[in-house]
Amino acid sequence: MSVDGKIAPADRQGRKFFRFMTPRHRRLLHRIRSGVDAVVVGVETIIADDPSLTVRDAKGPNPIRVVLDSKARTPLDSKLLNGQAPTIVAVTRDAPRRRIMKLRKKAKVLVQKRHGRVDPTELLRELKTLGIQKVLVEGGGEIRWSFFKANLVDDFFVWVAPYVWGGREAPTLVDGTGFINETEAVPLRLVRSRVVDNLLILSFSVKRSHV
Repeated sequence: MSVDGKIAPADRQGRKFFRFMTPRHRRLLHRIRSGVDAVVVGVETIIADDPSLTVRDAKGPNPIRVVLDSKARTPLDSKLLNGQAPTIVAVTRDAPRRRIMKLRKKAKVLVQKRHGRVDPTELLRELKTLGIQKVLVEGGGEIRWSFFKANLVDDFFVWVAPYVWGGREAPTLVDGTGFINETEAVPLRLVRSRVVDNLLILSFSVKRSHV
């Protein structure tokens, strides 16, 4: 994120942030990806940035790529459906059957028996049955919020780029409806901080007293 908490400018094109990343930053990110079973993102991230979510600048296996996509809007020509790594698309009853059938030709589709958004707790239960134990939630802000709201976060990594974007419409690190009372806010404990090529990297653990 930027120093003022934005993960993309007001046009929501988060890929512009990659211009700030050095080869060393990319190696660190890919090393983190290689150490998890799956990487989770929302469909808005796929539509806006079309990421690959693979490991290219570090040694290690590609994680399974998981998309939270309640209405099955993942573009069929997106990089996540290119076959470089296994991909799972989680949808709900709101997804058109025709779109589900098309996606199933390129990825595994999990259909939750609910309307509205994909439930992250149910998703993790389904992923566990597939042998997926360790998950990295890369974004975006709405997806991060859903995992925090459901009390599913153990560790939180924040990379702070030395820039200010501003913008009322610019997405933040954690969006969603947000908590109202201070007793609901998620307490964190700073585990480590370091600067890598002018980028501040903060590592937190979530205090499990939060309910």
